[in-house]
Amino acid sequence: MDDLRRYNHYIQSLIDVASLIIALILVRVVSFNITQFTGAYYPEEPYQRLFLMVVVAYILVNTLTMFNEDFTYVNNRTEMHAAFSMVLHVNVIVIIYMFMSKVSYDYSRIFIGVFSIVAFVLNFLMRIVVKKRILHLYQRSSSAEKIVVIGTEKAVTKMLGRIETADDWRFKICGLVITDQDRKGEYIGEYDIISNADDMYYDIMRSGVDSCLLASDVLNSSFREWVARFNSLGKVVHVNINEMGLNPKSNYKIGKVGECGVVSYYPVLRIPKRQELLKRVMDIGASILFMPFFLVFLILSLVFTSLESRGPVMNNRIRIGKFGRRYYQHRFRCYRMDAEARIAAGKSPYTLWGRFLRTTHLDGLPQIVDVLNGDMSFIGPRSPSLTGFLSYSPEQISNLCCKPGIVGYWSCQTDIRDVTEDDRAYVENWNFFRECGILLESVIRYLTFHSTRKFYRQYLVEWEQEELQLIRDYEESVRPLEYDRTRYQARDGASYRAYLIIKRAFDIVASLLAIILLSIPLLILVILVIADDGGAPFYGHSRIGLRGKRIRVFKFRSMRSDAGNLEKLLTPEQLKQYWTEFKVDNDPRITKIGNFLRKTSLDELPQLYNILRGDLSVVGPRPIVEKETHIYGDEIGKLLSVKPGLTGYWQAYARNNATYESGERQKMEMYYVDHCSLLLDIRIIFRTVFSVLKREGAQ
Repeated sequence: MDDLRRYNHYIQSLIDVASLIIALILVRVVSFNITQFTGAYYPEEPYQRLFLMVVVAYILVNTLTMFNEDFTYVNNRTEMHAAFSMVLHVNVIVIIYMFMSKVSYDYSRIFIGVFSIVAFVLNFLMRIVVKKRILHLYQRSSSAEKIVVIGTEKAVTKMLGRIETADDWRFKICGLVITDQDRKGEYIGEYDIISNADDMYYDIMRSGVDSCLLASDVLNSSFREWVARFNSLGKVVHVNINEMGLNPKSNYKIGKVGECGVVSYYPVLRIPKRQELLKRVMDIGASILFMPFFLVFLILSLVFTSLESRGPVMNNRIRIGKFGRRYYQHRFRCYRMDAEARIAAGKSPYTLWGRFLRTTHLDGLPQIVDVLNGDMSFIGPRSPSLTGFLSYSPEQISNLCCKPGIVGYWSCQTDIRDVTEDDRAYVENWNFFRECGILLESVIRYLTFHSTRKFYRQYLVEWEQEELQLIRDYEESVRPLEYDRTRYQARDGASYRAYLIIKRAFDIVASLLAIILLSIPLLILVILVIADDGGAPFYGHSRIGLRGKRIRVFKFRSMRSDAGNLEKLLTPEQLKQYWTEFKVDNDPRITKIGNFLRKTSLDELPQLYNILRGDLSVVGPRPIVEKETHIYGDEIGKLLSVKPGLTGYWQAYARNNATYESGERQKMEMYYVDHCSLLLDIRIIFRTVFSVLKREGAQ
């Protein structure tokens, strides 16, 4: 059985065992009521033994009759037959055991019958859901192996067809390299050609993919050099197995990518999948265990840092993780927002709380979130910055074949050469006791202030410069929009100020009540968005708010994960409309659930948080991006004199029927600014509900 069939068999076995156990639990709970109708009493102990009997029976059935079945390639009718056959065989073995051991009188016949029906239905439904949804979600997740296919155009096209036919959920093709011509930036089908033969090493190093798949027509005299160079980049190399001889000194495994037989050359003998799963379970358990500790320090940081220096409590740093993938690493902010000026004046750039966090190494505590996200592990190689990664040696790059760690040998050693060798030994000879030993030594070093951080001056300089740059970037991102504020004098007066106070009070009460009442529907929509396209359910977009303040407005994600690739997804006519209107008719980037969310305006619901925070109001002009400010010209000051809203005059009475190109949208937004009042706000709210229900002007 090849690798894909083996993985599918493992998944099928887990589904079967889970459905049997869940069915036993459900029916046992209900059986307490059944005994009241039958007048019989069945003791508890035999039913506890039944769990073990069912699992043993399934192992026998699986070994004897179901080992070669691959549930991912069968239709629903065959799936139903397989589920029925599995439950039937398990029941037969259990019943035989009952009679052979003379314990059948301990069990209710009704119980066994209902259990059989429930187990069959559960097993069939779970197989369908896993096959149709969960396996494909895995393929779109960060856990799937990211592959670049390399070869001539003819060979690559042929291989793509064979890979797609096999529906191999373990892999995701992230790019192509065409070696016989320069087609960089073009596409074959839906796949992006990311490089050519001359630039492929540099482009693949930057791409963050896991492995390279070589077509058979590149197995020439340069083949071994290619394998060596890709391995030096830390990439696994898959090659067609029938076209080459094997080097017994190399780290390779034989397997399949789709229906292509390959030999996979490994730069490092990576942690086996089963041990990697155990390591992941340990990481999740430890993260959950330390989460209350992190939350306490998060609250303390919110208080102490904000009192001394307003600004973000945490900084997000770009780091390089497993296989060169980029991710955001979270750390507590230790510097004051005016750190640069204080350094120039010879003063300490730290906040008092930041100095404490830095000295005790607790500034890295938010990395627990990165561990839960799957970007990091508690133990592993050091996660370099982008500039640090570019200066890494091939040996150091190869060690990044596993997730980087919060601590590791790098936090215990002062000689970089020893760290590289120890990291290689850690990856190739992973075991539980080595993991615990590194963790214990790191904790002792932190407690005694003898961690590696103290000895690496280069690391300290890099950290300081990065912290200062993050502060600069944050200040730039929140700097208000510059415009001529003298061209428009905002409305004033006692009645207008009273209107603003009442409006803000209504915003707080309405948004808070809506968040509480809609919490369950919001959770359902989150699940639907994730199930439809994978990825994050929300996205935040930078907009211009009251008096030019830059705000981040949240919405449910309604577009594909690759929606930013406009040239690939939009026609020339749609591109022209996008750059004019910032919207597209019949947008192909919108997902199925996203289309529903947009037509019903449910994609706007996360903005209730923006209203509660004070960035938006329930009613007001729609928040615009910076590019749209030029459309309003000299009247931009007038538009920005009013807080933007979740809905508004344009949204309620025209929606997408009034465009920038016609000038109708600008007129309607300005009408609201000139006439805003409580009565108009109430009319707009009722009109919005009416428009949403009738789907007027929706896209």
